[in-house]
Amino acid sequence: MREYLEFEQLSEIDDELKLRIKGESDGFAGVADCYVNEKQFQGFCEQLIGFPKKREDIIRFSSGESEQISYFNINLSCADNSGWILVAVKIVSRDTRYPRDEVCSTASFSFKVEPAAFDRFVSGLFRVSVIKNVGSKAVLVNET
Repeated sequence: MREYLEFEQLSEIDDELKLRIKGESDGFAGVADCYVNEKQFQGFCEQLIGFPKKREDIIRFSSGESEQISYFNINLSCADNSGWILVAVKIVSRDTRYPRDEVCSTASFSFKVEPAAFDRFVSGLFRVSVIKNVGSKAVLVNET
């Protein structure tokens, strides 16, 4: 069983980041192309440095829930006293090719990762968070 979360920067012509988010855990999987505000996403990345600092720390980020476009929510929390991190994700993909039909797929899943894998993921997210780094990826994998 593969448990992972991946962000990839896609090309876009405006000042919004366009990200492909995909992931899988326990047979649940999702993928969506979402727009996020560059500054807000960079702020989210900044919060992740050294996370978690305390057992009760929680970080949340949403690309913005919408009935018209795809979006994602991510919740990160400390899973135990050894610093493992619980990653909870909701991906909502809306197919805009068919405007008359409401074609929507939703996947929610969670998994735990060790601190070292999370730190590598955060480094990759910083590259993804800067417009003009098209094709850059950040992958968080449960390596156990």
